Amino acid sequence: MRILISPRPVFKYSAGIFLRRIAIELTKRNYSYTAMPFAAFGRSIIPWDYAFMMGTPRFRAAILQSRKPFVVTMGKPELKEWCQAVAKPYLPEHDFQEQQMAEVIRNSEKVVFISRYVQSIWREIFTRRQLKFPREENVRIIFHGVDTSLFSPPRTRRNDVFVLGSAGALREGYRLQTLFSVSRLLEFDHRLLIVGSLDDDCRAELNRALDDRLLARRITYVPWVHSEELPAYYRTMDCLFHPVDYEGCGIVVIEALSCGVPVIVPANGAPHEYMSADAGIAVPVKKYSYGPEFCQRMADAVTRVRDRWDVFSEGARRCALERLSITQVVDDYLSFLGLPFVVSDRRR
Repeated sequence: MRILISPRPVFKYSAGIFLRRIAIELTKRNYSYTAMPFAAFGRSIIPWDYAFMMGTPRFRAAILQSRKPFVVTMGKPELKEWCQAVAKPYLPEHDFQEQQMAEVIRNSEKVVFISRYVQSIWREIFTRRQLKFPREENVRIIFHGVDTSLFSPPRTRRNDVFVLGSAGALREGYRLQTLFSVSRLLEFDHRLLIVGSLDDDCRAELNRALDDRLLARRITYVPWVHSEELPAYYRTMDCLFHPVDYEGCGIVVIEALSCGVPVIVPANGAPHEYMSADAGIAVPVKKYSYGPEFCQRMADAVTRVRDRWDVFSEGARRCALERLSITQVVDDYLSFLGLPFVVSDRRR
């Protein structure tokens, strides 16, 4: 039983990271998969039986027209409302991308949305575009997942000083701006650990913070690291600060929870769908508003986590084990495709 995975499952970007984790789990179950040379040329030398597709890969038409069973996983498009809120231009290519994504959804018999939040966005888009939304029996909600053995808590808590962390590809200035504002509001000693790549706006925010003597002594910045090296950094955090209220699922949130790191997120977006009440705090805030009230509410939540850290840390790990393991995720995909959880032998 061989599965085509598209785009290529590599640890370089969010879709590739998720698909790579899917691929690793499939091989543990005696499934074979292929990704190259299809990713480069749209043709597979090795025959395949089923396909896992995410988003709108370059050669999606070859899968859509293959007459073979496949499942497509869809996140959310760029939203005009959000772009306006963060002073980011909404470009014609954003609308074109939305159109392409909608076309893939329309032409797929099995569609997975990465959260109910994302599903609701697509319902609104289909209504606006006067398109027919897929039938309920052809749709599933399946969150991302992680290897909970790799992403696991430290044996003992090592921090003498509370560490508030941020991780991932930081692409909008408010991500760090709110982190630094919250830091100034906290009334206890703490450190800030920032792990991930920065766009120009975030780098400017970081440079401004490093010119502030108070913040500079708190900040440690680690540039992009390989996804599978992240557990070592999560294990040094006491709390993940993730102020994204348009999050489609949140790979870094899931990774942190699996490492026993409580998470602070806005109550908008997807993470509150899978976070249990003792895994962190989903803070009620006005959507797309990152001013003083937002920062104060987020700071209060960080303080609550610090005061009951043991309870939240245990809850975070338990949440990941029960809801977010890659084992359960692959079970859900295979069940949706009508495939066995394990095959007896692997086609070479």
